[in-house]
Amino acid sequence: MKWLNYKDRSIDTIESVEHRLQITLPEDYKQFVLKYDGGYPNPNHFKVDGKVEIFNNLISLDENEYNNIYEILEDLQDRIGDQLIPFAEDGFGNLLCFDYSANKNIVFWDYEKNHDDFKESTFVCFSFSSLIENLFLDV
Repeated sequence: MKWLNYKDRSIDTIESVEHRLQITLPEDYKQFVLKYDGGYPNPNHFKVDGKVEIFNNLISLDENEYNNIYEILEDLQDRIGDQLIPFAEDGFGNLLCFDYSANKNIVFWDYEKNHDDFKESTFVCFSFSSLIENLFLDV
């Protein structure tokens, strides 16, 4: 696995996100973003309901970075609900999120399916580590 265009983050940045959003992020994710925040993985494909999707990049936890977690949550606050916390995007407006209503499972939030009040997500896997371990190249 190779990561591009990432930045190291301090534990203070992560704790600030947790405090502001009043959540506890999964430990495997926190350890990962300490090194690869905002990064682009290669390989970068995963499956959702038998369909291949793209893991474009991790969403930055730094409020000074473009398109950070705070901006995304503010832009989508009426569409994403309060139980989904995005951590990655696919480049088309779709998000990978931690679902806080389901033990922080990883879900895929489809931008086109979720207009107005309709909040639907699709289960991907049980943990961030599992998602990363199962990324593959699309041939």
